[in-house]
Amino acid sequence: MRRTWVLVIAAAAACAPDRHAECGREDVAAGESVECVVPGWLDRSFELAVPASWNGSATLPVIVLFHGGGGNRQSANKTTCPGGDEGSPQCLVALAASRGYAVVIPDGTGTRPLRGLRTWNGGGGNDLQCTSGAACKSRVDDFRYFGDLLEAVSLAIPVDGRRVYLTGISNGAAMAHRLACEAPERVAAIVGVAGLNEFADDGGPCDARVPVRQIHGTADPCWPYDGGAKACLQDDGEPKTSVTVTMEGWRTRNGCGPTPADGARGERDPSDGTMLVTKTWPNCPAATELLTVVGGGHTWPNGNAYADDDVIGRVSREVDNADILEFFDRHVHP
Repeated sequence: MRRTWVLVIAAAAACAPDRHAECGREDVAAGESVECVVPGWLDRSFELAVPASWNGSATLPVIVLFHGGGGNRQSANKTTCPGGDEGSPQCLVALAASRGYAVVIPDGTGTRPLRGLRTWNGGGGNDLQCTSGAACKSRVDDFRYFGDLLEAVSLAIPVDGRRVYLTGISNGAAMAHRLACEAPERVAAIVGVAGLNEFADDGGPCDARVPVRQIHGTADPCWPYDGGAKACLQDDGEPKTSVTVTMEGWRTRNGCGPTPADGARGERDPSDGTMLVTKTWPNCPAATELLTVVGGGHTWPNGNAYADDDVIGRVSREVDNADILEFFDRHVHP
């Protein structure tokens, strides 16, 4: 199989060494975006974007956006922007800020000399592909990193602990699923995009109840809808899990009925070559939903086509960042 990892999730340029500092309340103001270190983690800084509506003292709901494998915090928001236009008010950071969310974009584990190529230890590694890259090879403790990250964020802004949300694409989505399993007391809801629960589906402990919405394309060439060994970042012959297995796992853990309600909505853009089909499981103490993008690729909904269609598949405009935020709006940690 050809290796296309240099194209996965935007920029692959080398980054300068991390020279940011810890952030405190005095470093952050409404409407600003700042770069902060996570104490104890070399070269693993995060970006923090604060909504303009913040009064400087109220607790803020927080969205953590995990970049995909081969990306970094500088490229993550661009992936969510229509056409890659970071000036668009429809980018995830801008749209979330307009709704009063702070957004945290952390860095995964880099490689040297290409520090811009970063990955998350999203799980797997026994019967399934470990997602992914240097983070898996070094067995980095990204569960501990997440806890330290939230501590660092709470020094900069007052965090609403009942409203911490996770999202990401591909390897970043796998990281969101893993943290929902390992830190359910800190996670109000997750939305996974084009990446699944490699951690629990490979036997990792997961008895959590966490609201989950999964967005996945049926024509994803990098993380196939039905699972399998195809990959864009690593090519080790081990399979990835499937949408069906991951959603059945969450259905069971979230206490849902066995038969989902199917739905579809009118096409928003008949020219994009995709269609949206939804599944919502009934009687769930924690909501469990699947948005299947028929014909969609390994891409962010209405986001940036960071490589050619023959590499990553189509970008769908049937789903967008408002669908992610709408799900988060509905869920507060009990």
